[in-house]
Amino acid sequence: MKENVKDLFEKLLQTYPEKFVIVFFRHGMAGTSVLRILLCHKEFSYSSKYLGQSDYDDPIRFPDSTEGFEAHNDHNLPFTEQHLACAHVGFYTPWDSGEYSEDIYEYFRLFKQDKLLALKTHKLHLHDKYKKCKCVFLHATGNFNRNISHDVRQEIEKSSKHIPEEAFKIDISNLFSSDYKQFLDEYLKIVNEFDLTPRVNSVRSYVLLWLEKQKRLNIFKEENYG
Repeated sequence: MKENVKDLFEKLLQTYPEKFVIVFFRHGMAGTSVLRILLCHKEFSYSSKYLGQSDYDDPIRFPDSTEGFEAHNDHNLPFTEQHLACAHVGFYTPWDSGEYSEDIYEYFRLFKQDKLLALKTHKLHLHDKYKKCKCVFLHATGNFNRNISHDVRQEIEKSSKHIPEEAFKIDISNLFSSDYKQFLDEYLKIVNEFDLTPRVNSVRSYVLLWLEKQKRLNIFKEENYG
């Protein structure tokens, strides 16, 4: 019986776990932005077809031809929240399906680049299956409260109950902090963990613009919904 492409990709994951980094997070925790930050380093492979914008070949460049990254029709957040304050990529989640079902063959093409390949998922239970991969869990020890249609604080609390001790943890309240030192310390932890070539200024620029967009979403909601 001929194996389907998803089964073949599963074999790839199980055979070469050291080549894969999986980011585990719950809704609203900026997991796709963390993924973009990982992908922007030369040690990771990425597909320019799935950047959510066509202006720049860089995972952490916001587009100039439009307000923000592409919105997804099958997403549970309203268009404005997505387009203004989210960072969708429509890829790197091979366990999901729907309108943005993925071209699994693209993973094989990326794998041939002999670099790290980052994936993301809201399905925290998958960690048990992929323990041999480099697993990254997001958490927050400080204030991280986005004004989107998810209870982000509740999502963070739920996530904290499922973080394996051995997983590499990224504190999003530090990485996405307006305080430069907090940001830098957390970012350098990531750089050191994966032996990356630093892009401090570029990543900081992305983070600051991302933070500004969260504030602009707040203003939009206050002006339009009170």
